[in-house]
Amino acid sequence: MLPGDKIGHYRIVSKIGEGGMGEVYLAEDAKLGRRVALKVLPPGVASDNDRMLRFEHEAKSASALNHPNIITIYEINDEDGRLFIAMEYVEGQTLAKKIKRKELDLRKSLDVAIQIAAALAAAHQANVIHRDIKPDNIILRPDGIAKVLDFGLAKLTEKTSAYDLETLTTLVKTSPGLIMGTVGYMSPEQSRGKVVDGRSDIFSFGSMLYEILSGKRPFTGENEVDVIASIIHQEPVPLSGLVPGIPSQLELIVRKTLRKNRDERYQTFPELLADLKDVRQELTLESNSGRAQINTNDIDTAMITGDAFTRPFTESNGYGSSHGFIRDVISKEVRLYSVITVGIILAALFAIGFVATKWYRSSPDAESFQTMRLSKLTATGNITSGQAAVSPDGKLIAYAVQEAGEQSLWVKQTASASSVQIIPPANLNYKGITFSPDSAFVYYASDEKTNIPSIFQIPALGGVPRKLVMNADGPIGFSPDGSRFSFVRKQNALMSANIDGSDVKTIAEVSNGKILNRTSWSPDGDTIVAAIFLPEDSRDHLIEIDTDSGREREFPSPPWLRLRGVAWLPDSSGVIVNGRDPETQILQVWRISYPEGQVTRVTNDLSNYQGVSLTNDGQTLVSTQQNFLSNIWIGLRPETPAKITSEVGRDEGMSGVALAPDGRIVYTTRIKENQDLWIINRDGSGNRQLTFNVKSNFSPVVTPDGRNIVFVSTRAGNLGIWRMDIDGENSMPLTSDPGSEAEPSVSPDGRWVVYSVTDSANKTTIWKVGIGGGTPVQLTKVESGRPVVSPDGKFAACEFGEVTPDSPVKLAIIPIDGGPPAKLFDLPLVLKSRVFRWAPDGKSLIYFDSRDRVHNLWSQPLDGGVPKQLTDFKADRIFRFDVSPNGEFVFARGTDASDVVMISNFR
Repeated sequence: MLPGDKIGHYRIVSKIGEGGMGEVYLAEDAKLGRRVALKVLPPGVASDNDRMLRFEHEAKSASALNHPNIITIYEINDEDGRLFIAMEYVEGQTLAKKIKRKELDLRKSLDVAIQIAAALAAAHQANVIHRDIKPDNIILRPDGIAKVLDFGLAKLTEKTSAYDLETLTTLVKTSPGLIMGTVGYMSPEQSRGKVVDGRSDIFSFGSMLYEILSGKRPFTGENEVDVIASIIHQEPVPLSGLVPGIPSQLELIVRKTLRKNRDERYQTFPELLADLKDVRQELTLESNSGRAQINTNDIDTAMITGDAFTRPFTESNGYGSSHGFIRDVISKEVRLYSVITVGIILAALFAIGFVATKWYRSSPDAESFQTMRLSKLTATGNITSGQAAVSPDGKLIAYAVQEAGEQSLWVKQTASASSVQIIPPANLNYKGITFSPDSAFVYYASDEKTNIPSIFQIPALGGVPRKLVMNADGPIGFSPDGSRFSFVRKQNALMSANIDGSDVKTIAEVSNGKILNRTSWSPDGDTIVAAIFLPEDSRDHLIEIDTDSGREREFPSPPWLRLRGVAWLPDSSGVIVNGRDPETQILQVWRISYPEGQVTRVTNDLSNYQGVSLTNDGQTLVSTQQNFLSNIWIGLRPETPAKITSEVGRDEGMSGVALAPDGRIVYTTRIKENQDLWIINRDGSGNRQLTFNVKSNFSPVVTPDGRNIVFVSTRAGNLGIWRMDIDGENSMPLTSDPGSEAEPSVSPDGRWVVYSVTDSANKTTIWKVGIGGGTPVQLTKVESGRPVVSPDGKFAACEFGEVTPDSPVKLAIIPIDGGPPAKLFDLPLVLKSRVFRWAPDGKSLIYFDSRDRVHNLWSQPLDGGVPKQLTDFKADRIFRFDVSPNGEFVFARGTDASDVVMISNFR
């Protein structure tokens, strides 16, 4: 067709594009006086019945959609045998051209992705699958609005009155084995010519998002066959290796969209959309607090972007128009001055880093922040948190991998991708990994399925492990001369031994409920710095212990909510720690100078870092970087829960969730220093905070009458059992024991609260107290904990027995009125679960188990029957859950990804 030709009441202005489904023209609507885009089926293929029906199907599918980010269909008609669709005309550029020119920074990329995800969510809601998501099918208007084009390959996901899907197999889906779509963005199932559903669009969206962020396609090859093979069999290069500084949460989102198994991907676009919005919110908060990081598609060619610097859309594209815009809104001199000014400000922020609040005396060195480098050494997300070490010469790292409920030990070269498994997967836990001073051996602690750890030694490149010391916990610390190592026994004794495990000696013992957990030998050999938990303030502190006399003295450092690693710098100028500070509540890497005690932040992001290992020169450290995403889910059936929190948080419900009789959910989350209780309606509305500025509050339980919440709080200094009204009013302590109290469970009649108490000797027993307080009653005298009251109120299930190599801990059913256990069970899977609950009928216990890093609920009959799987989730972890008397379930559920990172030039 030529300019001036007419088709119906439209006059052709120009041809603006063409594709497999037709030619596209810019036209004028004579009736309404507006410009439209006409897609016209070429005469040469109009006689193709298959293509004609697909053309009509496109129009009917797309015309059913009404969304600001989807092209509007005005009409479908025919004129002189020529079928056409009249639709909204969009001025702008394709997303493909914006990507090619690197015109999208991180925030703009997120904004575009969110708009596209919202459009596809609306399409799926209308039972329409796009099946050809790619950058060429997205137009970006000058005002930043994204429009999704070309539903030519869409298909209805449900039957309609006009067609039966079975009869449309050769018309609108595919012929058997025929691949439809654009190869580089296809899902694995679409590449194989299989029937697709909405999750195929999620994979294609993930491929496009990967390209938006990195400028590169995730799956490539010399030809289409190679590309399809890559999609089906290969994993893309991790985004963190292509985009310096990309938020770890965003990398996790992209990774989840690109999972080969569609059951392991995001299942719906609303779920994906919520996670993308959360990342955008985090970036906004960082920017508003002055802590924004530079995140661009290419650091070397990064440009300052914003309304005043946005490039005009000038080139024609396959669907929009060639449209010019004003380039010189501001003079070149003003623009140059502005860019330089903004650049100086960003450089200053990056140099200053995080300025700690009044409690911390952080003064980061500008030069170290400019030269510090952080790189990922693994990208699988399944590294056991805190279990990684670097060899003193910096050439190797050792780390534990969690897979299918088992752990294995690996060694990898830092300078290459070469790695070797030195211990195969087994049902055990690694509790401390350390290289010998000569880098020839790896030392580690393992529980050998008995929950009693021992120290082992294995050659760094593999061999037969050798047990050195029994009843010994890691990580160990080597003396400066390499002849001895330190370790902790029973959490309260600091010990040392020769490197072959002989000559075990006690250096010091702590009491009154104090717990030792991390040690590092000073470079001069005179002291050992250790992390110690003090029950009086529920904080971790650093202490120095004299290696000769065993005398303790305080290390110059403030208290920490948690310490997960400590290492002396080789020049004795200070220590490096993993610490969770009260202000940010995030485990970061810190440097504490010695003897001044000045605290300086090394890392500054939203990840958690666990474990710290240093090279001999003190210039490089290795840690594990961990990222949590959690939401609250609820459902009458555990296998089909619905997500009720719209924003993803790092701690949503991870320290406790509880169902109230009226269906509301009480859960925990962290806000600055405090861990607080919140309540939310089952539909996600009415989210409200219940505790304020009273330290940590967690493990909530709602009483059967729905009037009160029983919970654990540190507001009085120690861990204590408290009660308050369901609206957060009238808080009162139920106990005043000087020990640490935890894990409350309320009897069905609402009269008793059963809980555990850890005394000054670090022994845990089970007690009960009235709902109104009073004198506590001791129920057990042997080591026992984690009580859960049965539905009939007569018993409590709990851990029972002191751990020994010959007698592992058992699960007991104890009378709530006191007395010996009614039954004892060897149920390691139930006990291994972080939390377990009674089934409403009282005949089984419900727990969660992890296989292939996916948590599912299981039911263990108490008559000794075979466990039954209750849920079949294909992805994510269960952090906490609760079960109501009528069988309704609530979950705190999300992801936990952990990888090894190396940080260099941080001093």
